[in-house]
Amino acid sequence: MEKLTIYYGVQGNGMRFNLMVQHYKTIKTLFPNAQPAKGIFVEYDMRSNFADYHPQLERHVFPALVGVVTKDDLAQFKRIEFVKTPELTITYTIEQN
Repeated sequence: MEKLTIYYGVQGNGMRFNLMVQHYKTIKTLFPNAQPAKGIFVEYDMRSNFADYHPQLERHVFPALVGVVTKDDLAQFKRIEFVKTPELTITYTIEQN
């Protein structure tokens, strides 16, 4: 898969990450044994200012969201873009290969 877009938004006490429906279906087609999640919510302590300082959270959310297990399968996603909503701003990109 050349590009995967993961949308996320900051909510009261955490961040919600979601796949587009078409990407969810594509993952299921390309990887029949995958268990992708349609969304993942990460809750944090409001006092920690976690929303501003979440280093490398995207690198953990990506494999959990797509639901593939092997490094070879994960490597088939060439570019992963994290888009903050509602601004629709690309805030983080993972380039592979």
